[in-house]
Amino acid sequence: MRALGRFGAGFFLLILLSFAARAVELHEGITYRSGLKLDIHAPDRPGRTAQAGVVRMNLFSFGGRKAPVVIYAHGGGWVKGSRKKVYSLPEWLTARGYVLVAIDYRKVPQTTIDGQVNDLSAAISWVRSNISRYGGDPSRIVLMGHSAGAHLVAMAAARNTAGSVRGVIPNDVQAYDMVAYAGMRGSLGYPYINAFGSDPNDWVRWSPVTYARRGSGFPPHLFLHSGSNGARRKALTNGYANLLKARGARAAVFDGGRYTHGSIARKLGQPGDPATATIERFLAQVTR
Repeated sequence: MRALGRFGAGFFLLILLSFAARAVELHEGITYRSGLKLDIHAPDRPGRTAQAGVVRMNLFSFGGRKAPVVIYAHGGGWVKGSRKKVYSLPEWLTARGYVLVAIDYRKVPQTTIDGQVNDLSAAISWVRSNISRYGGDPSRIVLMGHSAGAHLVAMAAARNTAGSVRGVIPNDVQAYDMVAYAGMRGSLGYPYINAFGSDPNDWVRWSPVTYARRGSGFPPHLFLHSGSNGARRKALTNGYANLLKARGARAAVFDGGRYTHGSIARKLGQPGDPATATIERFLAQVTR
């Protein structure tokens, strides 16, 4: 009976530790510039008390050094979407000791892609100045985005408007080279025509390749692409990754041919998911 009691106590402790690994503080709706907000999902910290704007998901806490930070730009074709579209990222990343910052940005036609990149850059600047108050390390920032958000983080890195970041994770977009995209497809369909317009000069201006061709000193990139649109998406992703490598950057590509455009974001954080494991390895390498 004593052995059983010890086993029961040990099992209960494992359950508590499992909950501790999933402890999250949500700091919601923080204004980073006029009219734009962000949410901070942080590993819970010892000694914190409940306060306005913080949702406590359990009673247990992380301790130790400040956590690396992932800034996430949502998808939505540049014309829609919200910082709330984060799938399972908060639970997954905070359980592994990262702070997740999910941002809003203005949409086309309220602004242009230039304005969206400027919004992202303003969010990065805010995070760098303020994240230490939420347990994050401003010297260990990684940018991540899906779909249109993947294009925006790639643009910020290519234009060097993000400042010093540890890495960039663009997840599944075709807009690295809009002139090449238009040539492969024959035209711009929705939502590209809405966001990039019909002027090829804008296609050039809003393509990351334009800046990568003449720049250097880019942070490490991990690209992911799905099987949607098949060979074209794969070619555009690999083409941009190879350009960055030719410019001296570290760049890797995850071939997610078995995923759809939606599932390559939606499945992140699930046990056994290959894209999840690839991102975890990349984050561990660039933030150590």
